Amino acid sequence: MTGAVTVSAVVGLLSLFAGVALGWYLRSGNDGCTECVPPEQLPTSLQRPGV
Repeated sequence: MTGAVTVSAVVGLLSLFAGVALGWYLRSGNDGCTECVPPEQLPTSLQRPGV
């Protein structure tokens, strides 16, 4: 029984760290997203007129 608890704890920690790493990776990949950046921070070539 103790071995099963240890294995489930290790698997849970690995899952937690994998989720955090995936979230960090996806968040850092959104830096160039024009929908996520306020229009005043975009270059004028990417700004939509009248918005």
